[in-house]
Amino acid sequence: MRLGPFFLTAALALPAQVPGSLPWNAAPAVPWKSGERAPAPEPATAVATQTQRPLTVKVSADGALRIVDHRGLVHLRMGLSGRPLKLWRDWGVPVTDPFTPLPFPSNAPLRQGIGYLPIGSLDFRPALEGLLWILDDEEKRVTVIFPATSQVIYLPLPGGQNLTLVFHPERLEVLALPEAPGAPVEASSWSVPWLALLPHFIHLGVDSPSNRTKGTALIPYPKD
Repeated sequence: MRLGPFFLTAALALPAQVPGSLPWNAAPAVPWKSGERAPAPEPATAVATQTQRPLTVKVSADGALRIVDHRGLVHLRMGLSGRPLKLWRDWGVPVTDPFTPLPFPSNAPLRQGIGYLPIGSLDFRPALEGLLWILDDEEKRVTVIFPATSQVIYLPLPGGQNLTLVFHPERLEVLALPEAPGAPVEASSWSVPWLALLPHFIHLGVDSPSNRTKGTALIPYPKD
């Protein structure tokens, strides 16, 4: 079976946003499966790409987000569905200070196309380089942003409170932790294989129309 055309068709079939509606309300369901909590995964062995001209993501406490390039040109300005609660970058690296400007590469594996993704590998996480994962205080969805293309997707969550994400080599896990530390309650767990999210990732890898039309016409003194 040829996976390329299949996943490309699936990505194009993702529901479009209805004008005037909130973008996260049109997000397709994610096939979460409940199960027992898995052991903590080994850290990803991938190394982040170095770039001399990074993009910078700025997140504010009220949920406003901007992506700017090295020239100060704004690539994306948007609002989250709530106030940022927890942030991860790439393959699950926690962001300790979400309100500090975060550098991201202008190129990353998802932008290269499906042929560059480690579909047959035991560890899919290197393909997640350059992504920013945001859980807001509503805890109803994860906002995933790919600064390299200015694309955004929303992954509806399965439920629960006090959630956190765990990035396994083969799947993404959501944990609903006990509210009180040390409480004698087992954490609820749901997971989804990375391959089931490929249509979403393919969408992230396609440049947004606004990204394709960026230029220097409005920059009085371009550096290039």
